Amino acid sequence: MNASTLKTLGFITLLTSPAMTLEAARHGFHKVANENTDPVGALLYGLFSVGWLCGVLGLRYLRATGTGKAARWLLNVLAITVTLAVLQSIMDLLKVPTGHPIYMVTDLAWPLSMLLTLIVGIAAVFARQLPGWTRLVPLFMGAFIPIMVVQGALGLDLPYLFDAHTVLAWSLLGITLLSAASAEKLQNTRSALSA
Repeated sequence: MNASTLKTLGFITLLTSPAMTLEAARHGFHKVANENTDPVGALLYGLFSVGWLCGVLGLRYLRATGTGKAARWLLNVLAITVTLAVLQSIMDLLKVPTGHPIYMVTDLAWPLSMLLTLIVGIAAVFARQLPGWTRLVPLFMGAFIPIMVVQGALGLDLPYLFDAHTVLAWSLLGITLLSAASAEKLQNTRSALSA
């Protein structure tokens, strides 16, 4: 992978970050059962998932969780679960019954991916591979799980919280990848000039 590819992954992540919120807005921000997902909804969820996968691949390239085998393994497992989430959208388009065993695995991939994103975020903070504030972006992405737990424990109902968090967090991931691509391109240009 090079700076140009990383830039592309960043743009895709940034552009697809509002897709899931657009789907929620189509239904007045009310939950829609999987069996009632229409083709537009499946495409929007699929777009979000593809952007998420691009973001994970960018984090993997940047070694956001560190340079060891466990760090690479963690991002590889996250990439697999997010890929399964992409497959759920394809299954929704094909009208695969939600009770099908493969569909149930892809449905489980969503919360598992969120949990793994939280773990990736914690690892990224400690790995210190990403510069400055961008080091906190993966943690912010995964922070939704503890936020929802606290919200539930306090009996709070904060409408649109998930949707606002998703757009902001995944947009910041796209920006993180774009800024890393710009920094890498600048470094490559300086190296070429000094050679």
